[in-house]
Amino acid sequence: MKKLTAVNATFAALITGSLITTAAYAGEPTDAAKVDSHSNVAQLERQTSDAWREGKLDTLYLFNRHLNNFTIDPEVRGSTVILTGKVESDVDKELAEQLALGMDGITEVTNHLVVVPSEEARETVSNGDREFSDQVEDATLTAEVKTKLLTNGETNGLAINVDTAGRMVTLTGSVKSAAEKALAGEIAKNVDGVTEVNNKLEIKS
Repeated sequence: MKKLTAVNATFAALITGSLITTAAYAGEPTDAAKVDSHSNVAQLERQTSDAWREGKLDTLYLFNRHLNNFTIDPEVRGSTVILTGKVESDVDKELAEQLALGMDGITEVTNHLVVVPSEEARETVSNGDREFSDQVEDATLTAEVKTKLLTNGETNGLAINVDTAGRMVTLTGSVKSAAEKALAGEIAKNVDGVTEVNNKLEIKS
């Protein structure tokens, strides 16, 4: 993904804009120079806006548990997004497009994503992106499990600690009965994205 590219483009646009503004005060510009200056500023503003949207889309895809293992490269041109890269299903392709269309200011998506076998779709993802997205996923799952335990009237969520690593949830703490322990385990297991539950809850005597 082009996270650094988008940030660099934004930074470069801001610097260039500052240089143009400084130059404008260096002397009295001609009418033609004023027109050119306004045109350059408007162009830089568009480039900055496009780079910002690209960075936001990169983040959306990275944080989405269904898409963060794929290489999806969004390019923003005004109100249009061009998607290139590889995914493993038509559902993933459509999801990427809908996320782009849901962004403010985007009215059209040209979807060039290619559906390929799973191994090929995932092979170009960098280790750094995968590690970061996995951390985000684990933190999200921890929050979801904790919320469900707190809102369930049959479990004492305040007394149950939740930790997630590699989508495996570990429950620790104490509960009043075997039934409450089993229920807490089932609640965690039923959260979308959890692959395994290590139920270490202790039953109070």
